[in-house]
Amino acid sequence: MSAGAPFHLRLATEINGWPLLRAAVGLLPFFLLALATGNELWIKASLLTVATMIAEDKLALRPAGVLAHGLAVIGGSWLLLLAERVPALFVVACMLLAAGVILVASRGERLRALGTWTFVPVLILANELHGGRSVDALMRAVPASLPYLLAALVPALVSAYRRSRGKAAARWSNLDDFGLRAPYGEDLIAMVASVGITALLVEYRHLQHAQWVIWGAASIVTGAVETARTKLQHRAFGVIVGVPIGVLLGEFVVPHSSMAVTLATLAVFLTLVAFQRYVVAYFFRCVFVSLAIMLANQSVADAFERLTHVLTGGIVGLACVLGVHLAARRLSRSR
Repeated sequence: MSAGAPFHLRLATEINGWPLLRAAVGLLPFFLLALATGNELWIKASLLTVATMIAEDKLALRPAGVLAHGLAVIGGSWLLLLAERVPALFVVACMLLAAGVILVASRGERLRALGTWTFVPVLILANELHGGRSVDALMRAVPASLPYLLAALVPALVSAYRRSRGKAAARWSNLDDFGLRAPYGEDLIAMVASVGITALLVEYRHLQHAQWVIWGAASIVTGAVETARTKLQHRAFGVIVGVPIGVLLGEFVVPHSSMAVTLATLAVFLTLVAFQRYVVAYFFRCVFVSLAIMLANQSVADAFERLTHVLTGGIVGLACVLGVHLAARRLSRSR
């Protein structure tokens, strides 16, 4: 479509209609339950719904694969939130999770989605579900959250069951090939270094919304210097332009209510699947994240943490990618 076409028509060409509808149907029951009961755990747990639906779709997972993925996220989030009580342990745990993303992806390029959609929900759930509580409170809260998290797996399990009907049952996925296996040494070092540095920064500076900084770094490690630069440019555009728009909408346009907060949060989750191009998706995600923050607590400072944290993490991530790439080139020349 030409650049002179109306904005709404150009936007329509960016939308992934079927994935968006599928995600909306899967998420809607949890958001309705949150509105009906006033229990925010339904919304927080539904992040796991999105993560498992994305992995199930991209990897054609069967029910056993979905269940294993979901339980890995649940277990990882609990381990990470308990590790938060010991800063050094938290840093090490984040680095191990980051290494897992690359090691899983090394078995086939399509498996990168599985690593990503394990690491991301683990980071966010650990921060959102129980962050900052005492050990005793955590030990009580962990089992209390389990029914919500298990319920969040239902949409992906249903989809996987429908996909797998009439096929042999003893497999994790319907795919026979997970794509090319590429050398992963540089990516592994860059990922572990960037996540380790940002996790240390989070602990040293006592930053809120730790996941924005840590994933801001991890997401830049894309396999090549040029793609890492492009990814940082897209994320920078998203936060620099999207966050102020969300703040303005929350301050002057959208009425404040629990319904508005719920709808803005639902929109955040839907941006994970709704758009074809990452730059468009991330822009709208930043708009809705900052809008949801403004509607919930009217804190401009909290909303703009999205901007500073993402940029900080991205700069660290790109620096690690560049550093590892340069070191690898010098090493290869010296041989």
